[in-house]
Amino acid sequence: MNKTTGEVASLCNVTVRTVQYYDKKGVISPSNTSENNRRLYTEEDINQLRLVLTLKDMNFSLKEIKELLNSNHSINTLNILLSEKLLDLENGIQQQSEQVEQIKFIRENISKESEYPVSNVLNLKNKSKKHQEMKTFRRNFMGISLIVGAFQYSSIITSIMKKKWQPIITAYPFIFIYAAIATKKYYSVVSYLCPNCQQEFKPLFSEWFKSNHTYQTRKLECPHCGVESYCIETHV
Repeated sequence: MNKTTGEVASLCNVTVRTVQYYDKKGVISPSNTSENNRRLYTEEDINQLRLVLTLKDMNFSLKEIKELLNSNHSINTLNILLSEKLLDLENGIQQQSEQVEQIKFIRENISKESEYPVSNVLNLKNKSKKHQEMKTFRRNFMGISLIVGAFQYSSIITSIMKKKWQPIITAYPFIFIYAAIATKKYYSVVSYLCPNCQQEFKPLFSEWFKSNHTYQTRKLECPHCGVESYCIETHV
């Protein structure tokens, strides 16, 4: 049974203007017209429109849809095109994910009290990647530290169970050596971003070692603006 433009729009959950637009662009046109020149769509036309809408939802352009509908390409051709669309979407998602991380990073490095000009964002723009490098380093660092910590506690438990100090005495020199090397290594790769003036700096070791800190920040005095605040770690 033939359907009018309005009925087709209702069946396909789109507006009348959308159906008219696809007709105007030659993507899907009605097969019949009534005696008073009303445009009438057959069941096959409606299924064709549903196909167009499905392809549109998968990010196909109208040009690509027209080429698919007007050619003798098999569904394998569609599969190849879908693979290309998937790759484009994945690349887009990756790019958006990187943009989200950059925005988060810049927000974290601007304190509410900062009155420095917007141009200071340029100081942060290229440091997002360094921040990600620091996250990777910190994750690897914590993994090794957990192994050393397990070795430490196992030596304590062994000493308690055997009622001998030898396991602890044997283990602790290695633990102290690791702690010294790890501390030196951590300090060598880290620098800090001031949330007030958005400048990067590296504190003296003595100041760095004694300062209060969280997992990703340290309370330091910025040598550029003189404000003490929790500064975010970044890779040198």
